[in-house]
Amino acid sequence: MKTFLVLFIVTLSTIPIASSQTFFDEASKQPWKGTVELLGSRASFHMKWQPILDGRFYELLFSNQREQSKEFMFQAKAIYQVKEGNQVSGRWFDSRGITFPLNGSFSKDTLTIFWGTNEIEQGKTIYLLLQDGTIKVEDYILKEGNFNLFGNANYR
Repeated sequence: MKTFLVLFIVTLSTIPIASSQTFFDEASKQPWKGTVELLGSRASFHMKWQPILDGRFYELLFSNQREQSKEFMFQAKAIYQVKEGNQVSGRWFDSRGITFPLNGSFSKDTLTIFWGTNEIEQGKTIYLLLQDGTIKVEDYILKEGNFNLFGNANYR
């Protein structure tokens, strides 16, 4: 009986914390690509979500690339930790050499992240899983106390 109990406890401790988090489960099923107009030329946006460190964290890899020149204009990595109460926190790193904190919340089909610092920049990003299998991403920058939309992309 003791052996069974110890084995049961060990098994429970290896279950990933975020195993039932619908947004992250759906987003990490495949790489995502969107196409938009960026700085006067057509560009592709790529994002890939994946569970890391035994599913206790999720990694987001993001890049945008000019379609004509195939030049990468921007690359980033974010690490998210899913917490109790549908809360998430993490850290952003990008090719500008900038890093800042991430904090937010999620539901079955939405992830809302508030990012940045007073010293660098602040904003929010909303990821929305649509019924047609698309992820819609809206990016906002905080200016003079208001969140202003600066990016809007659909990924398939």
